[in-house]
Amino acid sequence: MRLNDFSTPKIEYLDHTADLGVRVYSQDLKTLFECTAEAMLSEIAEPDTIEEAMLMEIVVKATGLPDLMRKWLDEINFRHEVDGFLFRRAEVREISTRSIRSLVFGEPYDRGKHTRLTEIKSVTFHQLQVEQLVDKSWVAQVVFDI
Repeated sequence: MRLNDFSTPKIEYLDHTADLGVRVYSQDLKTLFECTAEAMLSEIAEPDTIEEAMLMEIVVKATGLPDLMRKWLDEINFRHEVDGFLFRRAEVREISTRSIRSLVFGEPYDRGKHTRLTEIKSVTFHQLQVEQLVDKSWVAQVVFDI
């Protein structure tokens, strides 16, 4: 019997003073990254208002899994802020301990259509965690500067 059953990923929102924190549990690394991105994206804008009208490839390299998570989420947020897109979801195509190739799906921001919720300034190093548990499931913890 497994210690944890994360066949359905689990997202917890952490009580944090001035920032937003999430802890995500999943059975595999790919889903862990996708669900952590989903948690971030659902804080930026109401997902139900965003259509998957376009996609963008995001490729990131890093020194290890925590750094990869931070850089990847930061890049998704950067594309949102700089290019003016709202993303509904992310799909990981390839992942290793030092690189990720993914697609994000969404559309250009439309003030009349989309409900924006929170501005995320950056993904922080504070309490950053990505690790495999004893039962081979995965956990990620990320704090966003808002």
